[in-house]
Amino acid sequence: MTPYLLLKTLHVLSATIVLGTGIGIAWYTLRGWLSGDRRVIRWVSGETVAADWLFTGGAAVTLLGSATGMLIINPGWLQQPWLQLATALTGSVFLLWLPVVFLQYRLRHHAHNSDDHADDNASLRRIMRAWCLLGAIAFPAMLVIVFLMVAKPNW
Repeated sequence: MTPYLLLKTLHVLSATIVLGTGIGIAWYTLRGWLSGDRRVIRWVSGETVAADWLFTGGAAVTLLGSATGMLIINPGWLQQPWLQLATALTGSVFLLWLPVVFLQYRLRHHAHNSDDHADDNASLRRIMRAWCLLGAIAFPAMLVIVFLMVAKPNW
């Protein structure tokens, strides 16, 4: 296997992990919070923070490393509009991911340190709305990134 194919394989696998973990975290976070069961919410909020750092963070580092390696092998790609757009979208998704992680920490904190007071519930709803909004923006951008990486459109 050539170095390029090895890097490309790592890139595809890590992109799959980022996308799959994002979908899984979103699913379990929403299901947990919609359940209203404090025990479930506590468990889910702790697990999603851990999963985001372990899987999403690890795969993002691998994505960056494999992308850098492929660009060293194919420096002409830097001039391609599809790669420039994919890079801008990737930066945007990363900038959306940082506050998402912060919100997940806040959700976890609330789940472990609050009771059922109306003030706590209103705060939790605000955090969840912001979390969902950021995810709703980031997820389609991730799909576009995958499309650009696969199709490499010739504009």
